[in-house]
Parts: sequence; structure tokens; C-alpha cells
Amino acid sequence: MAKEARQSVLCKNDVIEADIDDIGCDGEGIAHVDGYTVFVPYALTGERVRAHIILAKPTFAVAKLLAVLRASPDRCAPFCPVFGKCGGCTLQHLSYEAQLRYKRATVQGAFRKTAQTETAVGETVASPKQTSYRNKMSLPVRGTPAVVGFFAAGTHRVVPIESCPIQFEGNGALLRAFCGFLHENHISGYDETTHGGTVRHLSVRMLDGFATVTVVINDPAQEKALLPFDDVLRQLYKEKYAYYINSNTSAGNRILGAVSKRVGGTDVPIRADGLRLCVHPHSFFQVNDGVRELLYAQVVREAAAEEIVDAYSGAGVLSALLSRVARQVTAVEIEPKAVDSARDLLARNHIENVELVCGDCAERLPRIVAEKKDFTLVLDPPRAGCDVRVLDAAIASRPRKIVYVSCNPATLARDAARLGKGGYALARLTPFDMFPHSGNTECLAVLTRGSPDK
Repeated sequence: MAKEARQSVLCKNDVIEADIDDIGCDGEGIAHVDGYTVFVPYALTGERVRAHIILAKPTFAVAKLLAVLRASPDRCAPFCPVFGKCGGCTLQHLSYEAQLRYKRATVQGAFRKTAQTETAVGETVASPKQTSYRNKMSLPVRGTPAVVGFFAAGTHRVVPIESCPIQFEGNGALLRAFCGFLHENHISGYDETTHGGTVRHLSVRMLDGFATVTVVINDPAQEKALLPFDDVLRQLYKEKYAYYINSNTSAGNRILGAVSKRVGGTDVPIRADGLRLCVHPHSFFQVNDGVRELLYAQVVREAAAEEIVDAYSGAGVLSALLSRVARQVTAVEIEPKAVDSARDLLARNHIENVELVCGDCAERLPRIVAEKKDFTLVLDPPRAGCDVRVLDAAIASRPRKIVYVSCNPATLARDAARLGKGGYALARLTPFDMFPHSGNTECLAVLTRGSPDK
């Protein structure tokens, strides 16, 4: 009966006025109306708003913002013409200083909720650039004629864009050239319903002025139609590009298929973090160059030791940097292509004190750390966090310090709580704003055996 009574208070299509008292983990405003939690995207703490209920459940509702009746002093004008339509940025309407405070509070809230503890969190490290900061752009291509853009929030409907202000400089010229090529050659985008069409995605990485461009097609037989795009890329980038075609025949949402074939451009190493490296379409690389440099520099300072084990090591950039402050680094990564990239990186930079181990961290790490006596463990897992076997191996092997890089405060809090029960105390916790204007936060946690390191 209680649920039925509460359902009758707020219904779909109701229009309400409410005060926003918090911001959620995805940047949405949160109000409380007659016992309900109401999520209002694009509303800010301290605002009074008018909103239209578009979803009503027994314990919460979701509403569309109609009007801001009392604005927050932190509200600012978005700088992108499709903000609120595309599903990328969620916080352009919040001043950058307030975004940094919000992200610190998000980390504190994650530890309060998941680890049931009040945790001291450092100030959020700001991004040196708040626009044109992303070095990687991945765009879906859909329909006939082909439309290129970003998915609208919560949908697979493409919002077409001419350029994106948070992506690398010059992305608009590439988008215009790509769309022009598709239309002039009558090349269609992917159809998710029929699984027909030709091009699924355009993915670009821009590092050190070098563009790695990957066009993802729906069928290997369609490759021939995309080969002439190499001429367009040469006009844009001269010799500073590599052009790949990737075939993805799956029906799922994964962007890349298993194999990327270079069909144009060059394979010239670039410089990043003081290293010479080649970027492959399958290689993981942090998207914000300025914040990556700040984050990795702090990781290296914290992790310095005779021996370092780098778990979830990816393409080996962090492992190579750690090699400067250790006698021996052991790097563990499950993706063979990433390990191949790491091997190439080490050879190009004449680094000989990094051992690469290709395998699942959950399976390989327990055996590796069992043989170590005095070492630092670096963890940089995907958003899902660490496998419990990795955490238990860490606890059992007793590294002198654990340096944990996370892109998900909730799973970091969960894993820190388990490590805490195993005798590791959180010494430092610092958010890094890797993703300005979004709700996402990168974190660096340092855990030590016993009491925190003062």
C-alpha cells in the first residue's frame, strides 16, 4: 500500500517546481519531492527549477528541465552548440572551479557510500586545458546518407556534429573531409537494425601532431571502397598520419573488431612523456595529455622502489616511466596487441629492465608477487576495478606500498575497503580531472601497510 500511495504523488507528465540539493555521479541535479528522489539533468545544486516528469518509479523519478527559476552562481553558458543534445559532456553549464569541487565531493561520496568511511580527499588536480584536451575521438557513423556524430544520451540516435570543442584542434577539418568523402562516393553508414551498411565508426588518435585514423567497416569485402580516403588524409596531414581499416562484423556495441590493417600513411614513432612510441588503434592511452603527464609523474614518485609490479599495464607507457625509478619492473597485461606495443616501445627506447608478462592479472599476478619480497604494486585496472584474486594476492604478498590508478571512484572505494581489511591504510587520495565537462573522475590512491604514511 505504501508503494501505491507514493506512486500516486508523482506521475509521468506532471510538471513540478523543486529545489536542487545535490548533483549525482553523472552530473544530474537531485531534488527531493514528497519523499521521492527526482533526477533533473542539467540542474545545479541550490537552484529552483521547473521540470517535467518523464519517468516515475516507486522510489524515484526522472524529469526534464523546463526552466531555471533561481540560478546557481556556478551556472555558466555552455560553449558547444549541441550541448544537451549529444551524450558527451554533461557539465558545460557548471563553472570549471565548481566542477573541480564537484569531482572531489563525488570521490568523497563514493567512499562514504561504498566503503562506509569518511575519507580525506585532496583537491582535484585541474586539467591544464579545458577545451581541445582530448587526443582521441570515436564517432559512430549511421544511415543513408551517412551521418557522423555522437549518440544522444541514453540512445543510439546520432546527433550530427561539424566539430567538437573538447576534441583535438583541427577535428572539424577532418570531419568535413570524411563526411564529404562518404557522400561523394555514396558510402552508407551502419544500420543497427538490419546490420547492413558500410561504415560503423571513425576513430582518431592525435598525439604529438601525428594522426592515427581508423575507419571501422561492417564487412571485410567493403575495404576497397574506403582505400581512396588515404588521398584525403594525405592532403590534410602530409606524412604525419597512419591510416587503418578495421573490420567489425559483430552485432554488439564494441567499436573495433579484432584486426586493424594499415592501408596508408606512415608508421613513424611520436614523442609522448619523453618516450618514442608508435600508437596502434588497439593501444590504450589516456585521453588528456596534460593530466596524463601530471598523473604519471605522481605515480612514478609514489611508486619508486627496487622492484615494481605494474598490473594492468596496457601498452607499457607507465611501465617504461616506472623503469626510471626501479631496478626491475614486471608488467602484466592481458591484451596481446597491447603487449606487442609495449615490446616495441621498450625496444625503441632501449629499456631493458622491464619484463613483460602477457596474461590475465587475476591468474598471473598471484604467482608473480609470491616471489617478491620488497616491492611496490601499481594497479591501473579498467572501470570494473580489480578482480578479487588480484586484491587477495596483493594482501598476501605484502608489498610495501600499493599505488592504485582508477577511472571509477565507486570500484576504487570497494577495492580500497577490501585492501583495508587486509592491513592496508589509505595514505593519499587525489582526484585528477582527466575529463573536463563530464561527470567522470580519475583518481590516484596510495595505500601503505599499517597506519597511513604521514
